[in-house]
This record gives sequence, C-alpha cells and structure tokens, in this order.
Amino acid sequence: MNTQPRAETKCTLPFRTLRRPLAWLTALCFACSTSANAKTVEVDTGGGAVSFTPSDVTIEVGDTVKWNWEDPQIPHTVTSGKNGVFNGLFDSNGHRGPFTFSFTFTNVGTVDYFCRNHFAMGMVGIVRVVAATTAPAGQPLNISTRLRVQTGENVMIGGFIISGTTPKKVILRAIGPSLVNAGIQDFLADPVIEVHNATTTLAVNDNWKTRSDGTSQQAEVESTTVAPTNDLESATVMTLPANNANYTAIVSGKNATTGIGVVEVYDLDQAADSKLANISTRGFIQTGTNVMIGGFILGGGSGNMNLIVRGIGPSLAGAGVTGALADPTLELRNGNGALLQSNNNWKTRTDGSSQQAEIEATGVAPTNDLEAAIVASLPGGPFTAIVAGNNGTTGIGVVELYRLP
Repeated sequence: MNTQPRAETKCTLPFRTLRRPLAWLTALCFACSTSANAKTVEVDTGGGAVSFTPSDVTIEVGDTVKWNWEDPQIPHTVTSGKNGVFNGLFDSNGHRGPFTFSFTFTNVGTVDYFCRNHFAMGMVGIVRVVAATTAPAGQPLNISTRLRVQTGENVMIGGFIISGTTPKKVILRAIGPSLVNAGIQDFLADPVIEVHNATTTLAVNDNWKTRSDGTSQQAEVESTTVAPTNDLESATVMTLPANNANYTAIVSGKNATTGIGVVEVYDLDQAADSKLANISTRGFIQTGTNVMIGGFILGGGSGNMNLIVRGIGPSLAGAGVTGALADPTLELRNGNGALLQSNNNWKTRTDGSSQQAEIEATGVAPTNDLEAAIVASLPGGPFTAIVAGNNGTTGIGVVELYRLP
C-alpha cells in the first residue's frame, strides 16, 4: 500500500475552496472509541495498607497505568515525583475508595510516584516505560474536529483521503446538541452534513434517523454502535472507494444557524486493505474555546505511526481565501491532555533549534514560514492537535494530519 505523502490536492465545491482533513476531542469526540492495541496495567492503591501493589511495573510507550482505591477509610494520592516533591506530570489528589485514576505514558523513561499522605511511610512506586516492540504501524480509527461553525465560507470543511485498494466502510457524523453534556452551551443546534468527492455530492443528512429521501436509516446507524445521541444530529453510513480518493465532509447549521460543532469520521472496517489518510479540517479559528481542536485515535497495529501535523493559514491566500489566519500556532497533546510538542513557525522548534531539514524530508513542509508543523511517532491511543492564532489573532485556518512511511 502506498503511504507516501501526496502532493497538495484541492477539491472545488460550488461555493468553497478546500484542502484536506483532520480530527479530535477527548470526552467529546472519542467517547465511543478506544485504542485497539495499548495495554492497561492495574495497581492497587492502599488496599488496607500503606503501599502500592505492585509498586514497580514495566510498560511500553502508549500503555496506561490504572490505580484502584478500595479502602473507604484511608485517603491516598497518586502523585508523580520523588521524596514527596511533585514533578508536575500527574496527581490524582486525595481520595478514599472506591475510586480509580489512570495515566497514559507516552515517553520512554522511569517515572517515580508517591502518596502525599504516606510517602514517609514508604508508600512509593515506580513505572518503567520502555520502547514499544517493533510491530506493524497503527492507523487512524477515528478522526474529528471541533470548531465554532459559522455561515458561508466559514462553515466547517473536513476532508480525508482513503489510501489502499479496498473500499472503506465509514460513518460520518455532525454533532451539536449533545455537546451540552460536556458543558458546552453555545452548541450548533441543528447540524447538517454533506459528503462530496471531487465533483459530486454523495450524501446529505439533516436528522440522523431519516435519510434525505424520507426513509429510515435508524437501524443501520445504530448497528455501528456510534449513533448520535440527539435526534437533531446528523450521520451517514457509506462504503467509499479507496485508491487515494479524496472526500469532503461539510458541516453547517440548518437555516444558517451557528454554534460549536464537531465533524467526525469513524473507520468501520479496520481489517480492510485501506486506511484513512491525509486528513484535515478548515474553518474560522477564533480564541478561547473557539480555537480549532482536531483529534484522532490511532490503532489497528501494535507499532507507532509516523506522522506530521500542520497548522496552515497564510498560504490559503494563494488559494483565493480571504481572511486567512496570519500566524497559526500548533499544540500536540495526548489523551490525558499532556502537551507533547508545540510549534509556532515550522522551521524552528520551541527550544530554538532548527527542524527545517526534518520537516522538508516529509515532502509536505508548509509553504509559508509563519505556519506550524510537528513531526512525531505516536503509539495507539487518542491525541489532540490544537490550532490557534499567535497573540490571540483570528482567521480561516486548516489543521492537517499526514501519515508518513
């Protein structure tokens, strides 16, 4: 299967110019998906004593440790650091049982931790994180983006390429009202989704239980196990040709309404000889909670996936886009929200060292020095890419993920 980065491609729709697709959102976008390969190791916290059992565990990059409290009487913490000094990596705060706390480890190394209340009594532990065993690389299983959806040129435009040879079965969703369950009040009240290839509208859906022709698709969507939880949200199940075919999912508000929405694509046939690849989303990036939050879950293989994530803005002007984000910034975070890498201008890392040669070697370096990029090798699990404007600026931007060899 060809996994080489492809040259930039554009899909032209009746009223919008586009590039390609991306995705995320821990509780919001990934509530229905899990990593297929990462392991979870459980540790007893207290259990009637002042100890962690086992107190010394060895895991691979991408694995999770889950601490379980059973004792309802004695409070304990799980706090990273040594000799009672917190190092800032994780802290459960104090709890009695029943309670659980989990943390996913994304870097090789040795991590000490302790109970704030009882470290002086020997309640300490250690997690040894080793490199993942060489194995077939993972693939995106779920891609999604959250953004404030506006009207006209500022609707949310997501896209993806299906590489490989076998048609890929997917479900595409447009989420809005159910975001209130995550504390978002300014949600898109009635999202509509359109699916296009380069020249054709393939599907349109308003309310997910019914197709555009009025027939029911409720059973078909429910059988995927990721049916929307609100009747006003949109979804469509499709089997799409592969061979590097390019698709677009456009989310707008019914009757030109606006609000925070999520566009999602789920891989429903992970065993097929095809993959979601080169994924991106375009939209109007604002500030605060209205920045662009793209996310993806990796799985389908037990090895790391090599990728490049980009935050694009100024070069959109060359595609005829007015109001482009002048200076995008980019953050890459893991499923716990921990910052893995950040970037402002792509040629230079945050520590001031050059990464120009590394990014140019991917074949998809940004074309404007003010755009942002991060190259990473990631294990299975959920990750987030956040694009914002430097110094609180706003404008139309794109978040992109490319799968590298």
